[in-house]
Amino acid sequence: MNKNLLRKHLDGFLADSKKEPKKFSTEAKERSGLIEYYRSFSRDKILSMTEEDIYQYLSKLWAMLIWGNKHYVVDKIIQENGLNDFRTHLADLVWGESDITIRWDAFRKHIKGMGPAMMSEILCKTHPDDFVLWNRRAYIGLNYLEVTNLPRYDYQLTGKVYKYLCDVAKEISGELRNADFQDTNLLAVDYFIWEQLQVTDSLSRAYDSKPTPENRTDLELPEQSKFIRQRSSKRSLMVLRLTPSGNRLLAIWAELSTSSRCKPKAVSTV
Repeated sequence: MNKNLLRKHLDGFLADSKKEPKKFSTEAKERSGLIEYYRSFSRDKILSMTEEDIYQYLSKLWAMLIWGNKHYVVDKIIQENGLNDFRTHLADLVWGESDITIRWDAFRKHIKGMGPAMMSEILCKTHPDDFVLWNRRAYIGLNYLEVTNLPRYDYQLTGKVYKYLCDVAKEISGELRNADFQDTNLLAVDYFIWEQLQVTDSLSRAYDSKPTPENRTDLELPEQSKFIRQRSSKRSLMVLRLTPSGNRLLAIWAELSTSSRCKPKAVSTV
């Protein structure tokens, strides 16, 4: 990791926090609310979830914002995996006592329709001191910081790799503490990545390569687009996503063919 580059952006983040204290305070409260919500789902509560409970739990994820009909996505996940198996594997992922490398790989092996973005978001919002939120934007940010051995494709994101990414995020968390930030958990690190490390050149490079169908990942396409191929036959889709604070809008143009290939065409922020 390029620590000098990181510290440069930490200085900018600190300056922004002093210029916009109300915004940063609002974001800190928002993070606290998200953590409180997801931590309220204990192991026993997850194991007793109804289908509607699962919908409420999953539909609030940022990774689900790309879907207009979230009920369809959640129903498909339950249908493909079975209610009991899904609850059991989710409880093991979130609250299991074995190492995260084992829990991560077991969930990915047994549960269809949920990839690294959704899995890591749940883990990060439940255990923000331990687990990082991993998605396209996290890849762009860490790649910009010259972090090595980042998983470019979905098949590369094993439990061992995810644990490595968490360790990298903890390094950033430590630098946030050194810069006297009050909120330095890994969910706060995600906000920092969104605010400071989405550099235009990095965004462009992230979309340069064209993966083969067998190597496509949620870094190149929406989380469940491989899973729900009959979701839409439209040739184009505009994906709107708010940043965690809700202050910036991301518009990603993607092309969806009947083979479910989806590659972002342009990115803009407002």
